[in-house]
Amino acid sequence: MWKKAVDRERKSAHFNTIAERVASAPDDGIARDDLEKKTTEFHKLLQISSEERDRVQRMQVIDRASAAIAAARALLRDSDTASSSDDSGEKQHELGSGTNGTILVQESETQGNGVPGPDFWSWTPPVESDVPSDDSSVLQPNTKPSVLSTLPSAVAEKERTPQFLSIPFESSHTLPPFQSFLEVGKAESASEPDLPSLSLSEEEEQIRDESFSGYAEEAAHALSEANKSSPIGVNLDGSRWWKDTGIERRPDGVICRWTMTRGVSADKEIEWQEKYWEASDDFGYKELGSEKSGRDANGNVWREFWRESMSQENGLMNFEKTADKWGSNGKGNEWQEKWGERYNAAGQTEKWADKWCSIDPNTPLEPGHAHVWHERWGGKYDGYGGSIKYTDKWAERSVDGVWEKWGDKWDENFDPNGNGVKQGESWWEGKHGERWNRTWGEQHNGSGWIHKYGKSSSGEHWDTHVNEETWYEKFPHYDFFHCYENSVQLRQVPQPSEILESPKPSQVLESEIQQVEEP
Repeated sequence: MWKKAVDRERKSAHFNTIAERVASAPDDGIARDDLEKKTTEFHKLLQISSEERDRVQRMQVIDRASAAIAAARALLRDSDTASSSDDSGEKQHELGSGTNGTILVQESETQGNGVPGPDFWSWTPPVESDVPSDDSSVLQPNTKPSVLSTLPSAVAEKERTPQFLSIPFESSHTLPPFQSFLEVGKAESASEPDLPSLSLSEEEEQIRDESFSGYAEEAAHALSEANKSSPIGVNLDGSRWWKDTGIERRPDGVICRWTMTRGVSADKEIEWQEKYWEASDDFGYKELGSEKSGRDANGNVWREFWRESMSQENGLMNFEKTADKWGSNGKGNEWQEKWGERYNAAGQTEKWADKWCSIDPNTPLEPGHAHVWHERWGGKYDGYGGSIKYTDKWAERSVDGVWEKWGDKWDENFDPNGNGVKQGESWWEGKHGERWNRTWGEQHNGSGWIHKYGKSSSGEHWDTHVNEETWYEKFPHYDFFHCYENSVQLRQVPQPSEILESPKPSQVLESEIQQVEEP
């Protein structure tokens, strides 16, 4: 585009030169021929329609505008580069906050699971010389704080001691009441399995809900107290801790505010981290979360993650809750427990859980116990009386380097009218390749008669109709409205436009000096 502009300018100057020369030249034949040529070309231009001339003119305007935009973007890139170098490589933006000015926001570099802030596993505690003693009148951190870190009055003791996750390895865990493979040959024909429960009881639902509510209260409290204590301190037991806070912008535009506390025990045997965050945008999305991680000199490692969020999807309000607990002792013992829940205003609900644990395969065990244990269950409710539920449990035991496996699973699928199927299977696989299984099923059609059938690899078989009422869980004990009422802290998460600018350390110090100087 620049070359075109220069070429047009050159042609214009050349035309003006010719015109001046024609005006001053003697009226000879050459001049007249040149003028006639120019006149002919001019008439050719007049033969082009006005619409075409307007189109060409518009394209020229667009070319000039594009060139101007490109130049402006180049200047902005240069300005951003200079700003990034001045800020030691930290990419930041300004977030508007009404009449209260702006807030610096850092581009999010969250981990794969969406946890904001720096990663704990790559962190190394500062050396002893970087931490002041208990007698220091003012505790000053030597490390550069993150975005919006504050430095209020110093304290010498943390408000509460860190809580470490216990790691209850299932070394002696008794499996659920599976069909024992030791008595397969004694199974009676036409016997029907006992139906286990596929869902939590109301009491268990209430306990888990109280646990989620406790997480939310803890996160809300930690965020409200984030700027009210020193960013570094020493506990009475000699353990040291560091605090940090920040605000990040995620790739989807969500603004996330987090606070984090890291610590190390006095004997340097244990290192831990507690992180809390809230996130939101101006379109109805809100989130609360926490992560607690730790490690010690004996090889024990643990992590506890929790998050709940609310959003608007297709005009409906949605709530989602997830939790993940994991631990390992570095000696072959490991366990993990995951939970998930999702609700929307139309009554659709989904719940699931996945638990497993494992111990060193060389660990001696009593009969009936396992080295690896799994359990999964879940359910979906359509809000109109239809539901799908399932459970799957299995275990593995190492015998002379070869694995024995056994398990039990079943599921049910019903429509809002009570028509559906229940089916299940118990199975066992020996270390020498021998196998056994029993399958069963129930057909429900709302007629008052239930078709029950089943068989096993040991010769069992049954197929009968019984006069029984159909029962299944049409709606969950804990639904959308319970979730809404108990998500008080989540609903109180402010939108980005409601976030006020946090005071800077210099402002806090100046305010404290003024209070001291006042009589």
